[in-house]
This record gives sequence, structure tokens and C-alpha cells, in this order.
Amino acid sequence: MQTDVENISDNTVLNIQEVFNLIQNYKYEEAFLLSSQIMKRSEDGDQLFHEWVKALAEFYSCDKKRTAINLLEKVKPEKLINEIHFRIINSLMGFYIEIEDELNFLNYKKELISNLCNLNNNEILVKILSNIANGYYVFKNYEESLKYCEKTIKTVQHNKHFDMSFTTTLILKITNMHYQDKIDEAKVLQKDFEIFLKMTDGLNNKKYLDKTIENYYKEVENNEKNISKSL
Repeated sequence: MQTDVENISDNTVLNIQEVFNLIQNYKYEEAFLLSSQIMKRSEDGDQLFHEWVKALAEFYSCDKKRTAINLLEKVKPEKLINEIHFRIINSLMGFYIEIEDELNFLNYKKELISNLCNLNNNEILVKILSNIANGYYVFKNYEESLKYCEKTIKTVQHNKHFDMSFTTTLILKITNMHYQDKIDEAKVLQKDFEIFLKMTDGLNNKKYLDKTIENYYKEVENNEKNISKSL
């Protein structure tokens, strides 16, 4: 949120960066506590930013999904002007993906895409594109999901900013290729990706990749059994 903290003290800027680091590592409760401390001691505290962090903690740490959604629905901006606006709408979209509300996913996806001209942060752009790819995957639109996987990967490669969004998008791409019956291409990419994970010590991502592929084959097997029963 660089554009929003230019006039805040150096110490507060460092603390806000730590909030982002905690969120990046899925430590939402810790992020909320630190954000609360910033709000208490700084007249420059950003209430909108704090509400966003609170919603993340409610949704992911406290399992209060509807509470988190209602919170962001109340504070969401009418126009997407700065980075925190995009983060709020992207999180709302992610929440609706999690609860499998396809209509609201598509509505917020449309809003984000139509306003990308106002976004100058490539890190947030990658998160948005990756989130959309995941949404289409959850709702079984594998063609659109694969398309947004490609967009995400190209953006990452262009900006050379490799983070969790990059690895999860590659996993999504491999799985989508299976569903698109591009099995041989998927296996080649999977082998290359596994080498990348070994180099980056991404054992947990390797387990997640194996699990998604396993789920794919289970689904194929179940579909074949159902077809056999119907004959």
C-alpha cells in the first residue's frame, strides 16, 4: 500500500509492512493485533486498511465467514481508486469463491477487471489474476481458469516477482490441463514444476500438487463408474 502510506512515519510504515508479511504467511490474527496497535498509537492509522485486516482474520482464523463478508460489504469503496480498494474487492471475491457463491464471484471479477487501468501495483495484479483463475477452477470453468492462469504466469514472469501466487497458479494450470484433456503437456509441466519445488524447498506445495492431481483422477474414476451404472 505504498501510495497510501507516504505521509506516515517510518516506524508506522515498517509496522504496516509487517502486517502484510503476516498476511502473506497466513497469520491473520497476528496481523489484526498489530494493525490494532497501529490504530491505537497513530493518528495516521488507516481505518479502511484495518477493517480489511479484521475481515481477513474473521474469515480465515475465526471461521466467521458471513461476518467477514458483511464487514467488507459495508466498507467497500464505490470506486476503485487506490490499492486498498483493490485489496478489499479482491478479498471479497475470494470470500465468495470460498463459500461457492458464483454470482458474486463473477460480479466482483467484472468490477476488478474493468478497473485494472487504475491499478499500478503488479503484486496486487498477480493476486487478482490468480484469484480469478482459482474462482473459475472452483466453479469448474476450466477453460477460463486456464486462460487466467496463463495471464497470471505471464505477468509474474514479466515482473520477475515469484511468490505463493505463482506456485499456486502453476498447480492450478497443471490441474486445468488435466481437465482439458491435455494430459501429456500437463505431465511435462508437472515434472518441471516438481524440480522447481525441490530447488525452492517447496515440500508443502509438492504435497498440494500431488493431492490435486489425485483428486482429479478420483473424480475421473467416479465419473466412469457412474457412466457404467447408467448403461
